[in-house]
Amino acid sequence: MLRTLRVSDLAIIDELELFFEPGLNVLTGETGAGKSVLLHALDVALGGRAEADLVRGGAEEGAVEALFTDVPESTRRALEAAGLPTGSDELLVRRVIPRGGRTRTYVNGALASQGLLQDLAPTLVRVYGQDEHQALRRVESHRELLDDVGGLASAVREMRQRHARLGIARQALADHEAERQAAAERRELLEFQLGELERAALAAGEEEALETERRRLLHAEKLATLVGGAEAGLYSGEGAAVDAIGRGLAALREAERLDATLASARTLLEAAMAEVQDVGATLGRYLRDLAPDGERLDAVEARLAELARLKRKYGGTVADLIARRDTLRAELAAVDAGAEATAALEAECAAAERAAIEWAKRLSVERRRVARDLERTLTAELRSLAMAGARFAVRFAETEGRPVAPEGWDEIEFLLSANPGEELRPLSRVASGGELSRIMLALKCLGAGEERGATLLFDEVDAGIGGAVAEVVARKLRQLGRRRQVLCVTHLPIVAAFAEHHIGVVKRVVEGRTVSTARPLATSERVAELARMLAGARVSREAEEHAQQLLHQAGVRATA
Repeated sequence: MLRTLRVSDLAIIDELELFFEPGLNVLTGETGAGKSVLLHALDVALGGRAEADLVRGGAEEGAVEALFTDVPESTRRALEAAGLPTGSDELLVRRVIPRGGRTRTYVNGALASQGLLQDLAPTLVRVYGQDEHQALRRVESHRELLDDVGGLASAVREMRQRHARLGIARQALADHEAERQAAAERRELLEFQLGELERAALAAGEEEALETERRRLLHAEKLATLVGGAEAGLYSGEGAAVDAIGRGLAALREAERLDATLASARTLLEAAMAEVQDVGATLGRYLRDLAPDGERLDAVEARLAELARLKRKYGGTVADLIARRDTLRAELAAVDAGAEATAALEAECAAAERAAIEWAKRLSVERRRVARDLERTLTAELRSLAMAGARFAVRFAETEGRPVAPEGWDEIEFLLSANPGEELRPLSRVASGGELSRIMLALKCLGAGEERGATLLFDEVDAGIGGAVAEVVARKLRQLGRRRQVLCVTHLPIVAAFAEHHIGVVKRVVEGRTVSTARPLATSERVAELARMLAGARVSREAEEHAQQLLHQAGVRATA
């Protein structure tokens, strides 16, 4: 239940604090007095959008606070889950709207998210706007209204989740099939390319080795001359280095017997001798293997040309060709394994579809149960709203063969017979504006039982009605207020008269600036306000007397 609403520096409100009571509370005031600003402030407190231009001119920031008591258990559980303090049975919400920067949100003194407030809002206040009854003219809204009255919100959420999972499964299967089809269409090309690369027997480092061999074969004669000269000078020729080193080594060995310090020099020369001998042997083997080989040169050049052709065709290096070969193998393996993956995805899709259909059937059964109860209870409610001969029915369209949708497969339409003897016809076509208002009010009264703890806020739901019907609506709102706290913004004097608590909203100019204020009205002030609502700006004695009669009619003792 909303107990306090405090607003500062928002639009035309400077500082305002309102206290609300249990039962039926009405807010009245001239057009533009600030009623809409108050409702907007309450909406902001419940997580609604807060634009920076909402801040009052000259102020750096605006703020709105709302205190709720008798907080529902579901709200406390949500606070606990979010790690926020739960207090006792009170909930204090505060939102600060800076002129620049992000809005700050506090719940019971702790920082919270706007999303959390939006989740909590339906458990705290349920708002029914002045044009909501026009939703009855849209057949597609009837299912939503039936679900709302029947308390099927959680079942509908589950239906949407199952349908979403079905959609994901179907999309995954479709994507897989598209990929598989594309791969199948490319299979011949893939197989040709893979065959070509596999026949090439590519090996890492082959191209570099072939280039080296090609240069050796091309320059075999020159290499033989150069390497032969080097080998002869080092090892096999007259006056070769190995002979000179040998003579020097013999002399050092004899000298070492006379001076042992020459041992290190002798050791180094022995090592040099071994190195020169190894080099000579290596060059000798090289020369023996080095022979002009025209056939081998042709083979090497042909292989290099083949590698060059493949690189031009597929791009990159030989290493890239090897990687492409491995990728082609994987792609063809995936095509071959696609049948198994398809079967798995088809099974997932079938399971998701069965789950969605199962829930759609269950939801449909629940809706038909709610519809039967609604036909009986709403007809009774309409009698109490001066539609004594009215009959109400809910028609379900044929669902056989219909694909399951996010909200199930039910197509629902409300039917109405407003007068005895008339056949039931689509409500969207036969109901007048006043009848729509009363039907919507009746639906909200029935649905209120499912909204435990939430304050009910009616924003001019009495639009389009008057006379005796307006009194019936007023009595219905008061009756609803005995079960729940009801806030009602109204322009009908009779509705305001039946309120247990009357708040007047006025605007005035203070120091050259427009300021909106609101406060509870005493009985004598209610007479003046009702007279204004009856007669307009120029209130007559007759209007005041009529206002007193309305209060008397509503059971309120009117004193001037």
